[in-house]
Amino acid sequence: MTARPTGPTRRGLRVAAFGSLLAVGLAFGAAACSSGVTDDQLAQTTPTTPLVQAVDAPLNAVPTSGQDPADATAPGADAPADPLVTGAPTETNMTALTDIPDPAPVSTAGPIAPAGNIDQIVPEIPVTTAPAVALTDTADFGGQVSARISQVSAVQATATLPGEVSGPAVAVTLEITNGSGQGIGLDAVTVTMADAGGNPTTAITLNTTDPAAPLQGVLDAGATTSGSYVFTVPADQRNPVTVTVNYSAGAPTLVFTGEVAGG
Repeated sequence: MTARPTGPTRRGLRVAAFGSLLAVGLAFGAAACSSGVTDDQLAQTTPTTPLVQAVDAPLNAVPTSGQDPADATAPGADAPADPLVTGAPTETNMTALTDIPDPAPVSTAGPIAPAGNIDQIVPEIPVTTAPAVALTDTADFGGQVSARISQVSAVQATATLPGEVSGPAVAVTLEITNGSGQGIGLDAVTVTMADAGGNPTTAITLNTTDPAAPLQGVLDAGATTSGSYVFTVPADQRNPVTVTVNYSAGAPTLVFTGEVAGG
């Protein structure tokens, strides 16, 4: 005698599956009934218009500010939107092509020949020195321009710039008279001093202590002006002192010599 298997049969499985589906359907039905939503309410919540509304406008239509996109018109339509004004109108001055001046003509004559060359020798201006005069005398530059030392005094100098030396000094007031018919420049006036041994002394520039005020600017025709220069000179080297003055490359160098009073 053969033993038969005791597991579920194929028919039994179908019945079990159908029963499960039926139970699930009944559960969903009961949930719908318990929600309390009637057919009329369901009908009211159903939209009556489509979610996407078709508009009669071209794809490239651009709506203006505050305009419904459905009312946009295509570029070039009969009723364009008003232009958007962003500020006050401005005026632009336009120049017509006919108002532009013609360019300057281009020269075809070639390069201009130079006035000189590297082989040219420029003659030197001779530097002359006038004969020495006393400190109180007047000397002549030529061209109706003259100079004289109106005052010489012993002072105590105070150095203010690098290279200057404080100590006993001599202050010289130089006066220049322009008797010519035109103005002369005084910015190039140079004044130097040598002590009794012929050694150059140190000049002191303009400062608040020493009366140094060099000549500068332009001296008008017929006018006279003066400037002050200060040089450090030891007291035992002031007799005599030599002052040289020059104001132009073509004028001679004037020389004044003599003793310093009180030195």
